[in-house]
Amino acid sequence: MGTIKSILIDDEPAGLKTLQLLLQKHCPQVEVLTTFSDPKRAVKEVGKNEADLIFLDIEMPGMSGFDFLQKAKDYTGKVIFVTAHSQYALRAFKFSALDYLLKPVEPEELKAAITKIVKTPAEQPEKNDLKLLAENLRLLAQPAAKKIAVSTSDSIEIIALDEVEFMKSDRNYTIIKRTGKKELLTARSLKDFDDSLSGADFIRVHSSYLININKVNRYVRKDGGYIEMSDGTQVPLSRSHRENFLNRIKA
Repeated sequence: MGTIKSILIDDEPAGLKTLQLLLQKHCPQVEVLTTFSDPKRAVKEVGKNEADLIFLDIEMPGMSGFDFLQKAKDYTGKVIFVTAHSQYALRAFKFSALDYLLKPVEPEELKAAITKIVKTPAEQPEKNDLKLLAENLRLLAQPAAKKIAVSTSDSIEIIALDEVEFMKSDRNYTIIKRTGKKELLTARSLKDFDDSLSGADFIRVHSSYLININKVNRYVRKDGGYIEMSDGTQVPLSRSHRENFLNRIKA
């Protein structure tokens, strides 16, 4: 891909100007065709421009970024979402397969996003990906988020975090084991869940396992050491994670 023709859509003129200047300085291969501060006007005009890429704000008055994509049926290029810097937004995007930038946009993050765009086919986000992101933004925005949305091969599942025993890596997929419910397989890496959930209730104990600390039944020292979960599953504990795990269960 040579020159990347782009459109910027953000209801804040200052945000548009800042992003345009960043692109000019750090991403000269990106040509800004036009900018819009009114998403409703952008819907009518976007089809007239042969853009490869849209930088799209999510939270805009009158029309969200998701609504825009549903209405802009003539647009078939790539999308990079731009969202206000917040922890819940970061966690929501970690669970999706969509490209995003957090405000204030950092030059290195911008360059990395453009590099990824160059290496991937030109296509709009799948409707399922948009639904997943929208659902996680809703769930994780709550003061004490207790649920997340997870995409499987045939559905979007809302799972309660306190039901999760552990998550296990299966190459580029993750198996989610829940108390008294069937396992779920999702096309997200364990690292994505680790980045999003590690903290109060979840802890990495092995390169292949992320566990719910509240579901630990006991730690067994023999046979190299393993963790027994409340459902009886024996989870290995690696040497590199042992100290952190023991500190957590003693706290």
